[in-house]
Amino acid sequence: MTNGRKEAKRRRILDAAVVEIARHGYYGTTVSTVARRAGVADGTIYLYFKNKEDILVSVFQRAMRRFIDEAQRIVDDGAADAEAKLRRVVGLHLGLLGEDRDLAVIFQVEFRHTLHVLELLSRSGIRESLALIARVVDQGKREGAFRGDMDALFTAKVVFGIVDEMATDWVLSRKNTRMASRAEPVSELILGGLRAS
Repeated sequence: MTNGRKEAKRRRILDAAVVEIARHGYYGTTVSTVARRAGVADGTIYLYFKNKEDILVSVFQRAMRRFIDEAQRIVDDGAADAEAKLRRVVGLHLGLLGEDRDLAVIFQVEFRHTLHVLELLSRSGIRESLALIARVVDQGKREGAFRGDMDALFTAKVVFGIVDEMATDWVLSRKNTRMASRAEPVSELILGGLRAS
């Protein structure tokens, strides 16, 4: 089997896992139900993943990789000021989760079930995303646009927490609104606390 076909099958398994876990919960999902939805034999799953937890972590890593890659481009944009970058990062976070409700359910509900899973996920992406936000905060401080007394990493955690809570609220409300439409008011709230007087 070619690498392209292997990668396509791996993607299909992860896509199936997102749907199954979002609809039946992590503990209510089995490798067999993921395999059935993906259209593969149960044993095929184990050619790609060690176990169900490995599938969950891989779902997280894939989604975080997409966010981090796109956020990295935003942060590295030499033509944009810190305010513009922060607005774009907030919009990216809400937009990516808002385009796939099943994935949002997994991020906002299923990943929080056990401390062990949270520890795995923290090591595999959250730190990197916080570091990118902290870079934007540092840039804003250098530009004189953001308060100089704000610790960049602490501020990044606050920003992440606000955006994360908006995503959780959206998932739990089950409203059919576009989460990306919240990006501007959320950004303005955050920037109101960050701007230098």
